[in-house]
Amino acid sequence: MTKYIDAALEDFFSLVQGRAAHTRDSTEASPGPYPVYSASLLRPFGHIATFDHEGPRLTWVMNGYGGHMQEIEGRFSATRDRGVLVPRKDVRTPDLAYVRLAAEPQLVAAAVGRIVEGRKNNYTKVYPKEAGKVTFPVPIGADGAPDYVAMAAIGTKLRRLEAARDGMTTAADQLNRAVLAVDPKGPTQAVSLGDEALFSLSIGERILRSSHVASGIPAYSANALVPFGRVNSSNLSDFSRSSILWGIDGVFDLNFIPAGEAFATTDHCGRIQVLDDDLDARYVYWHLKATRERYGFDRVFRASLGNVRAEVEVIVPVEMKTGKFDLEAQREMANRMEALDKSRSAASTALGELLRGRLRVEDIAI
Repeated sequence: MTKYIDAALEDFFSLVQGRAAHTRDSTEASPGPYPVYSASLLRPFGHIATFDHEGPRLTWVMNGYGGHMQEIEGRFSATRDRGVLVPRKDVRTPDLAYVRLAAEPQLVAAAVGRIVEGRKNNYTKVYPKEAGKVTFPVPIGADGAPDYVAMAAIGTKLRRLEAARDGMTTAADQLNRAVLAVDPKGPTQAVSLGDEALFSLSIGERILRSSHVASGIPAYSANALVPFGRVNSSNLSDFSRSSILWGIDGVFDLNFIPAGEAFATTDHCGRIQVLDDDLDARYVYWHLKATRERYGFDRVFRASLGNVRAEVEVIVPVEMKTGKFDLEAQREMANRMEALDKSRSAASTALGELLRGRLRVEDIAI
């Protein structure tokens, strides 16, 4: 069984703060190929013509999400919001992936949070002096000295696991972005949501937050998927038919409300009701879900009542002999698209659980 001792980061590294000279103005004044890292772990702060460090180097966020670590390859610089672990010349440098895995939880725990109304928010900081004292578990050999081979082996396993996680992240993103295919077999007819013989479209009314109650019917606003509150009574009257809701601001996402369920809508939420009994409301909903991105609705080109009536259409299967809407084919396609979406959602959830799990040294120790 592997034995561990606690070692401080300063036992292996000199911890230095990035340079205050690296600002937005300075990076724009001296553009170049070398990245400058700051508080964000997602992307560099900018790129300049010179560099202060040459990787591989382990770095940590000093201000922001304090304590979170990142390995950086190649030549780079850091702002005052990013610290760099420079290997000491008098000791052997342990595997950087291992140090990141073992030390990051302790470094994050050592960060000091800004206090807002008595609670710690997400803005934290940890500076070089305090960071250097942070300890992490180091495997040791029979002689009691750090086992660099063991740390390198664990670091290699970690990199492989992270590569697999990156693949899962890509798969999860593809699942979330996947568009359901709408491919009716046989003849079809395009119908416009502006056809008042087939559809009733409306926008809700303003609902003040002061009218919200603890329990009541849900009220939907710009986010058509999640109620923004509950109210005592609805500003709508007819719930005998199913409703399809959409948010008029931002992305054109939709929600399906079965017939008989009462709800309210604000002036940021639209409502569609299907008036023709030969049109299946669930099919209309899934067709709109599958094709919503083609219209390009956003905060500029809004999914307003007029734009939806003018731009949005549904391709409906029709019977070959009569030319009437094929209700059975619509229901079959609605069932298939719903089943596909449930499978996608379940797979995305499972991948999300895997991605949220945190690796620990003992999970991959040799």
